[in-house]
Amino acid sequence: MQAFFQEELFRLEGGYTPLMQRGRKPTKEAPPFGQRLSSLRKKRGLTQYEFAGELGISRNLVVHYERACENPTMDFVVRAVKILDASADELLGLAEEAKKKPGPPPRLARVAERIAKLPKAKQAMILDMVEGAIGQAS
Repeated sequence: MQAFFQEELFRLEGGYTPLMQRGRKPTKEAPPFGQRLSSLRKKRGLTQYEFAGELGISRNLVVHYERACENPTMDFVVRAVKILDASADELLGLAEEAKKKPGPPPRLARVAERIAKLPKAKQAMILDMVEGAIGQAS
């Protein structure tokens, strides 16, 4: 029934309309690489056509990388990260996302920031005291 409806619309409208579905709906979830590639591409504001044009490949190949490819070629990764202005680690999922707990930094980090703002002579004095205390504790 749907096919008949789309064919009728095609005939009446003289071409494709926004009501017609583009391609098949995906039957399975994209692999992690494809999800990251798609996310970075969208974050950069590129369509699949624009991204394919910059890479010098077809849009269908971009769709393959985003929907089905689990292990891309190194050549593709190198070209893609240049266009997406991202790191290869980020695209391949090797870069750990900052998994910090929300909230204030730990006490040691706050103290270190305060020490960094002191004059060099006072910083040296504090470092000597800390190293002496660490030496006694060891």
